[in-house]
Amino acid sequence: MKKTATTVLMLAVTLAASNAMACGEVVNSMGGALHYHAFVTRHPAQILLYDGTAAREAPKSDMRQFDEELAKAGHHVKMVDSPDALAKALASKKYDVVISYAGDLSAIKSQLASISHEPALIPVFQRSDMDAARKQYPLAMNDDANLNQFLKTIEQTMKSRGT
Repeated sequence: MKKTATTVLMLAVTLAASNAMACGEVVNSMGGALHYHAFVTRHPAQILLYDGTAAREAPKSDMRQFDEELAKAGHHVKMVDSPDALAKALASKKYDVVISYAGDLSAIKSQLASISHEPALIPVFQRSDMDAARKQYPLAMNDDANLNQFLKTIEQTMKSRGT
């Protein structure tokens, strides 16, 4: 009787152990690494999003959702969609970061250069244009960059500016 109980117990443990996984195996079985969505910044920035013509024409652009996600991370975000609205926003408040699609840079560069406190510019380029863009704009991002990449760039920018 004791031998039968031990055999049944060993069989049950063997069957249960065949399905056990180590910590990393669970992540791999789910299809890759888990994303950390609860990022909260240590350096909140005043961010101005320029939702101009190029942004509206970009196939992957969803500036409204991007605005909401930046705000969830702790940043203060304002979105404008025209050169006039950009001028009013820049005149009314000091911004740390301006994010714009590359096709809209001609509409905003002169306005950024004319204010006393020039914000960091994060232009969004197509992947094919990135090599040339990096030389002129060190903070340039790909149009397929994810939210975490933008948050990391903003965080590093704010930290380097001492804010």
